[in-house]
Amino acid sequence: MIMFNHYRSRNTEQAFTLIELLVVIAIIAILTSVLLVNFQASRAHARDAQRISDVSQLQLALSMYVDRCNQYPASLSTTASNGCPTSPVAITLGTFISQIPTPPAGAGQTTYDYATTLNSSSQPVNYVLHTKLEYYNVALAKGLGAMPSGTWSASYTCDNTTASTDYCVTSN
Repeated sequence: MIMFNHYRSRNTEQAFTLIELLVVIAIIAILTSVLLVNFQASRAHARDAQRISDVSQLQLALSMYVDRCNQYPASLSTTASNGCPTSPVAITLGTFISQIPTPPAGAGQTTYDYATTLNSSSQPVNYVLHTKLEYYNVALAKGLGAMPSGTWSASYTCDNTTASTDYCVTSN
């Protein structure tokens, strides 16, 4: 009988109680939810980085286009001549960028906004390129391309430096 009690007391000392198991499950659930929230924020920041990278690629293509054609394209189309001479070889925006990138899903925008200002000869001489970010960007706080919040308009010039999630660049 002594052996039986000794065996039983040793067995109960090694087992977890129901309360201990519930506490461990609750801690794991809390840690999982915190990690999930951080993971979703990281994905949104990555999409914002992709948008900014796309705008930079478009800026580079527009810069090369203006060097070759002495004006900016009227639209972000890789196939339209956009007023660039077609002789001896047709030059399009597609000469400098294979396809116009589309913004990643998440900010409610399906294309990058592009607008030009025209000179007296109706040639595009400046542009404004705009996208919407999901999170506030540090570059915007320093006055690098912030725009007022609300609906984007071709009349914006990117000079307004209010903090928002709008990201705007211009040729000036």
